[in-house]
Amino acid sequence: MKRKKKLSLMLTLGVSLSLVFGCSSQTENKADVANTANTSSTSSSAKGESVYKVALGLNPKIIGYPAEVTNNGPLPFLDPVIQALAHFDEKGNLVPWLAESWETDAKSRAITFKLRKGVKYSDKTDFDAESVKWNIEKYIENKRSETNNIESIEAADPNTVRLKLKEWNSSTLQAVGYFVRYISPTAFKAHDKEWAYKNPVGTGPYLLDKWQVNVSVSYKKNPAYWEQGKPNVDRLELLIIEDAQTAASALKAGEVDELQASNIDIAKELIDSKKYDVVLHKNGIGAVGVGIIPDSRTKGSPFADVKVRQAMSYAIDEKAIADTFGKGYYVTTNQWGSPDAVTYNPDVAGYPYNPEKAKQLLAEAGYPKGFKTKLFSGGSTKDIFTAVQNYLSAVGINAELVVVDEAKVQDLYFNTWEGGLMGHFHSVQPDLGLYMYRHLDPNGAFYAKGIDHPDDVLQLLKENQQAPNDQVKKETSMKIQKLAYDKYDVFGKPLYIPMGIFIKQKYVKDDGFGTTHASYWTPGSVRIEK
Repeated sequence: MKRKKKLSLMLTLGVSLSLVFGCSSQTENKADVANTANTSSTSSSAKGESVYKVALGLNPKIIGYPAEVTNNGPLPFLDPVIQALAHFDEKGNLVPWLAESWETDAKSRAITFKLRKGVKYSDKTDFDAESVKWNIEKYIENKRSETNNIESIEAADPNTVRLKLKEWNSSTLQAVGYFVRYISPTAFKAHDKEWAYKNPVGTGPYLLDKWQVNVSVSYKKNPAYWEQGKPNVDRLELLIIEDAQTAASALKAGEVDELQASNIDIAKELIDSKKYDVVLHKNGIGAVGVGIIPDSRTKGSPFADVKVRQAMSYAIDEKAIADTFGKGYYVTTNQWGSPDAVTYNPDVAGYPYNPEKAKQLLAEAGYPKGFKTKLFSGGSTKDIFTAVQNYLSAVGINAELVVVDEAKVQDLYFNTWEGGLMGHFHSVQPDLGLYMYRHLDPNGAFYAKGIDHPDDVLQLLKENQQAPNDQVKKETSMKIQKLAYDKYDVFGKPLYIPMGIFIKQKYVKDDGFGTTHASYWTPGSVRIEK
């Protein structure tokens, strides 16, 4: 049965743990003629020209070929030039962008997008159904998970694209609608993929001006941008400043207008000064949650017993950890997503800190004197996991802290972790059928070999994916949260969700950082009101 979708669909988007593909190194790159030729300098601006400068602790390798941008980090560098069919609002609903509407048909396994008319790429070629089809096919060629459920693509007319799915999955709409970004097929074909890495040719409000590798990416106005009255600012400069103190000093000196904080102590100093406006990203969309997950599959693991998993969860005071290490900028939760997520279930009891309850459950499970195990940690979580180790020790779970490098961390969550414990790093977005399923599917990408896969939860996840409407999707999400955490505690103990912290000069308005998805902003809407 069909349902027309103009302004909403519950959802989110995901953080992939995969690495970005590399591109050729260089000292400087100027935009090619496909973006319209230019040689203007980023170090100075013409008199009266408005410039918005933001410091980001990110260093992109690709800014012009989104089919090979496989994590969220580089997205702020793509947003000025390259757009999607849809984006998120503040509550995680999918809303139109390059598509003006869409229809879903669960019975026919079809999604139909109606494209916005009159939109052109910056090389003056048409944004149309054939170009959308070409871009989606590039994602399929790169074996992207966002498009792996597509059976066929039809350009029904210049403004209509119809996707036939291999199976009906309600999450495919958001996967394709938000994650697939569009570049000019004409520009790509006139050059090659290596050229496209460095030369974005999209439909966005800006054109690439200059990319100084490891230093900055600057943009100038797209005079033919489709959204009337935008952009508001003449130039954008995204400065690559990976050191938090250097970025803070630049903000204090007025050398940048905004920064994304990477160090909580430095951020707190800036916030406490009351000199700046602050935006905290609280909804979890695009964020990575941190928890402690037990290996319940390895033979002989004490965590195969749900009572032991629950005891572990009761033993840890997540609120104290969040307050100590997050200084007020970590969100705590007792389930998959943020309390602000549309699929958050307030009826989940979870495991509030209760060491006596933990000891009781251990005794009932046959471990009245506790047991020994291992707790694996990467270098960045060593201090936090040391605190976890101390909480566990207090109830008799004596966990040896094993600090490993990032390569080993990835090996562990792709396999098992020796019957012990490790960090649970997961996309806390509210679409459980898409994100939780990657873990709970027996063939899932992350942690799947080390955890239980309860049949009733898997059945609900399947129903969630096949939901014909948002109401069914939400209802099944609520049931999934209750079973996965309160009945099975399959993911262990959620610890915290780090907030994105964006600090800006008071004259910066409508930049969009921190309001919807963690890596999304609104470059065309930025205003400088000095």
